[in-house]
Amino acid sequence: EDKGEMMSPLRNRGSRRRFHQMFDSFVVSHVIPLLHSQALSKGIFYTNRHQLHRGKPQTIVYRYQAFPSINIVRPGECSTDPHCDMTQGHSIGNISFHIPLTATYATNAVYVESRPGREDWHPLSTSAPGLGFQFDGARCLHFNLKNETDITRVNLNFRVAITRVCDVTEYDPDDQLCCPELLNDRFSQENPGFYDEVEVSMGDVQRSFLPRPVAVKRKSCSVVSIVG
Repeated sequence: EDKGEMMSPLRNRGSRRRFHQMFDSFVVSHVIPLLHSQALSKGIFYTNRHQLHRGKPQTIVYRYQAFPSINIVRPGECSTDPHCDMTQGHSIGNISFHIPLTATYATNAVYVESRPGREDWHPLSTSAPGLGFQFDGARCLHFNLKNETDITRVNLNFRVAITRVCDVTEYDPDDQLCCPELLNDRFSQENPGFYDEVEVSMGDVQRSFLPRPVAVKRKSCSVVSIVG
């Protein structure tokens, strides 16, 4: 099947809007809470000694790709050579997500290394849609082989970065969150709408017993809820 035919529904404004809304809901409702939970369990939010010294509430920002990259790799095709995303202009702070929409195995899967420089290649395999992968695509090499299976691979790729709104000017080298300056990559410069952002307030004292959201989407000002 022609790739143009496969992508044709997204050329319709209504279909594209519905797809975009579903993707945005997936990232905000599932991916960001997952990252927030991981960061909490590792104490990453409390690695900036200047922030800790001030002892005030902090605002965590999740910057995510507003619209995913959609890859279609048909039998006999090969989509990408070994690369890390930094060589293509992405920020070192980006965390990569790979979401197969079809079964991926053998030569139709994406191959990645577990850590930068290890070259211990392993496929991101799944027997059915619904299983996603998180990896350090900014620094780790990843690539595709020639698809010698009889399955066309369709997948979504997108990136999320975590930073903090910081009102101290001194940089802390031990801070495990990416500083805003490093998030300024080629894609944010060339296309201001490439990324969207969600803010999460931490350590603020609630002055009302009424329930309130813990996360706010910055650009659209729509409110979302995650467990913080």
